[in-house]
Amino acid sequence: MNRSSSPLAALRRLAPGDPLGTLVAIALDVAVVAVALACAMLLRFDADVPRRNAEFVVRVFPLIAAAYVVGNFVFGVYRTVWAYGSLGDIIGLFRPVFLVTILLFCVNFWLEERLLPLSVILITGALVFPGMAVVKMRTRLLIRLPWMNNGERRLLIVGAGHTGQLLARELQANPDLPYQPVGFVDDDPKKLHHRIHGLKVHGTVAELEHVLDRMDAEIVAIALDRPAGHLVRDIVGTCQRRNIPVRMVPGVDNWVLGHGHDTLREITLDDLLGREPVQVDFAACSQSVRDKVVLVTGAAGSIGSELCRQVLTFRPRELHLLDNNETGLHDLSLELAGVSPETAIHLWVGSVAEEPRVREVFARARPDLVYHAAALKHVPLMEEHPAEAFRVNVLGTLYCATAAREAQTGTFVLISTDKAVRPSSVMGATKRIAELLVIALARESARTRFAAVRFGNVMGSRGSVVPTFMKQIERGGPVTVMHPEMQRYFISIPEAVSLVIQAGTFGGRGDIYMLDMGEEINILELAERMIRLRGLRPGEDIEVVFTGPRPGEKLREELVADFEHLQPTAHPKVMRLTASVDVSEREILRLIDEIRAVMWGDPEEVRRRIHLVARRFSLEEAASSTDTPESEALPS
Repeated sequence: MNRSSSPLAALRRLAPGDPLGTLVAIALDVAVVAVALACAMLLRFDADVPRRNAEFVVRVFPLIAAAYVVGNFVFGVYRTVWAYGSLGDIIGLFRPVFLVTILLFCVNFWLEERLLPLSVILITGALVFPGMAVVKMRTRLLIRLPWMNNGERRLLIVGAGHTGQLLARELQANPDLPYQPVGFVDDDPKKLHHRIHGLKVHGTVAELEHVLDRMDAEIVAIALDRPAGHLVRDIVGTCQRRNIPVRMVPGVDNWVLGHGHDTLREITLDDLLGREPVQVDFAACSQSVRDKVVLVTGAAGSIGSELCRQVLTFRPRELHLLDNNETGLHDLSLELAGVSPETAIHLWVGSVAEEPRVREVFARARPDLVYHAAALKHVPLMEEHPAEAFRVNVLGTLYCATAAREAQTGTFVLISTDKAVRPSSVMGATKRIAELLVIALARESARTRFAAVRFGNVMGSRGSVVPTFMKQIERGGPVTVMHPEMQRYFISIPEAVSLVIQAGTFGGRGDIYMLDMGEEINILELAERMIRLRGLRPGEDIEVVFTGPRPGEKLREELVADFEHLQPTAHPKVMRLTASVDVSEREILRLIDEIRAVMWGDPEEVRRRIHLVARRFSLEEAASSTDTPESEALPS
């Protein structure tokens, strides 16, 4: 006999799982039907049931109970995991109960001697449905009782939307989790003071502090869909003042798509910044990179390495990595191996400031697309070594850009910085000269399209403020902040690189693109938030020390100069900067040559000349120096 067609196999298909559990469920259902039928008879006959009717009911009870059990089998009620039962499962239970009740009603209707009144059948069905629902959902119902709750910590949920409701249900359905949800706060007026999954919406986010006191909450979970950075910082600040930990709930899309594995996670700096995930135009980026030869300079750096990772997802034909850090190149190549098997990866050890090496790399690679990320970026260090800043940031850009033009590269993208706007540092001034080079070379380039991308501080890049603060906190402080009023724009490395690739699809003739940097962040506030996120108290557990602005540093950076104007592009997070900058290739090369002639002399003179060239082509500087002889503005 074929086992797949045996009655036992059929039974297992109807009620898979633990046979003992199924038998217990059947027994409980039979008990529910018995109680419901007895109650229906007592109600029908006003608690005085005739003997004859009672004896008949006892005789037919096995048939009635069997009808309800069979109905549950047929409709898969015994295949449901009721510990996680939902409204859909309750509806699934209603169907067999309703159909069996109607069937019993019809059968009894045609009986000549009706010892079981029709009203009893209807009342029985009306009682069987809630009775079975309560019995099957007993686990979830019991843990909802205040005296039965096993949660260890009272949890308040910020956000009563889909994510918050999903979290509340998860915590209520799983008694093993160490949290007891006590309610919501939400800014939606339609939800205020209403109940969701039995939990009250106690107030708005602005009333969070009062709700925390009233509900005696021990932990807060932020369950908002892509909350703004300032909102997360306000919530975290309110909770930290009361020493209440805060957790973040992954969005519903993360749960559904399987991107998030933890119901609650720690607050991260990305949450505090609150930047929405960037959605790039995948088709445009793929078209600009796929099957192309791509060269990334400074490939072993924070931006360069992430560029390589993201570029590989678009499957270029060849990816060339140029850097003077041979260990970093080697480690990166091991990481990238196998990501895109059809892409040939080539490593080039060398500095962009070595012109013969740059020409050799470009002549052999013949790239279609170049991302020029190589640069010296540490502001105080470049103040001490202006010649090195000029050699790498200016001459390195010049050598790579001219080599790209000679190799007939399709697109050359320079990665710049907000420090190039009205630069107060040598580093910023050299990056501004690099921007001017891109503008000048683009005007006389028939084949190669030149563009520059400007953005602010990259969170998590080497030597940036965030990893510096983290190291200082880990060793017990002090955390050094230059000035209490210092503000900076921040962007994550993956987001910056995504937008760089997107900007590269626009090309342009010397266009400068600016990435949407969001809102400014106070550095002191950021430091204090980072300290509190580690469960420590700023000023008590970790000392915060003000060191004063370093040479070349501004209190606030600028993204756009007064003479520059923003224009939208096809991507909402990328803007094009326009300005009437009249710079020719011949003139910028002459000015660069004049600095190169004295670059190894007096550092102060080199620093002065770099700043003069950087400011020379801004409209304010041009207006203020129209009567100044060129020999005085930049002596040779």
